[in-house]
Amino acid sequence: MTERVRHAVIELAIEGGFPACTFANIAERAGVQRSTLYRRFPDRWTTIIDAIVAKTGDDVVADLSGSFERDLRSVLRKLADALDSPLGPAVMAIAARMQADPNADYPRDYFDGRMAQLEPMFAAAIARGDLPDDIDREELFTSAAGPLWFRKFISARPLDNAFIDRIVENVCWLYCSGCRA
Repeated sequence: MTERVRHAVIELAIEGGFPACTFANIAERAGVQRSTLYRRFPDRWTTIIDAIVAKTGDDVVADLSGSFERDLRSVLRKLADALDSPLGPAVMAIAARMQADPNADYPRDYFDGRMAQLEPMFAAAIARGDLPDDIDREELFTSAAGPLWFRKFISARPLDNAFIDRIVENVCWLYCSGCRA
């Protein structure tokens, strides 16, 4: 049932954004009762965040390469592919809507879900000595992923491999243990 609900949320988000992701629409699309959604999720934001984190995090670090640089490049390529997909603009619009409520923890919940998915990559890099033990994982990932969001949604430029390579090179120069002056 969880996968059907997630799939329904993603389809609805692409088709109509946040307004389309009502419990009534999600339940109908997923073929479940609304009461099932209410028992499982406290509100529609939680349902939306769960679906987006699951969809955009599919196998995000499934194949660790033995190199933080290669792993980060792979993660950023997968993010770029997601942002270039029909889901990308929907996620951007939903993220903007999340920010509209200054009292909500939803944006933090989304980012925490993403950071949990990336933890194996960071743990492996620290264990190999690629990153220092006290690395600020959020700062590093924000420095790496932020340019993709900006380039895609603000400057409307392509998310090509050359751009991703430059980001990875700069992030590794700033954060990797072997690259620090």
